[in-house]
Amino acid sequence: MDTSFMQAVIFDLWRTLVPLTKDHKAAAMTATAAALGEETPEFRADWAHTRSERETTALPDYLAGLRAARGASWSAEQIERAMAARFAAHYRAFAGLRPGTRETLLALRDRGVRLGLLSNCSSDVREMLLRAELVPLFDTVTLSAEVGLMKPDTRIFRHAMEALGVTEGYYVGDGDDGELAGARHAGLIDVLFDLGEGRSGTHSVTQVDDVLGLVSGVRQ
Repeated sequence: MDTSFMQAVIFDLWRTLVPLTKDHKAAAMTATAAALGEETPEFRADWAHTRSERETTALPDYLAGLRAARGASWSAEQIERAMAARFAAHYRAFAGLRPGTRETLLALRDRGVRLGLLSNCSSDVREMLLRAELVPLFDTVTLSAEVGLMKPDTRIFRHAMEALGVTEGYYVGDGDDGELAGARHAGLIDVLFDLGEGRSGTHSVTQVDDVLGLVSGVRQ
């Protein structure tokens, strides 16, 4: 395979383009628990153990299911407040968008490269992306909560590839959730966004614009 002319680049979101930190996550958890009146270790444990459900369905449906499973009596108003508080805590991470992200995406597009975003996330993330004006920079955005699949399942990578209309390309991510192996199994060339955590990939970059050195554009 000639890797100088990849047809597409698919990027991970959290920690790759947007540095969602432990502090952001802790703030979101605290705000959500407070809004629901569930500030207990048991609630936090249930929340952690049901991540796959939370990130493969609509957030209101997930919260309704969690309420039923816990035998809780959260009101519709409490759930609405919890979602708003969680949204605000996570959206603050977008203020730290990696330097050069917008410029790199525009440069890749100018080279004729198809661009995708692929994220394991809850359903409210699409609105975050819209508010941050990132959606127009991609040809397709694939969110686990919308397609009912999570990385490293090869099917979610292939879903993104099919949406882009490509059969090959690069996948750039920090390596969480075994995503790099999943990308390779789906036929993509994996690129580690290296955060200094001892992970490895077929290629690695430390800045978003390093991707420009890997991708020359589409074959004429």
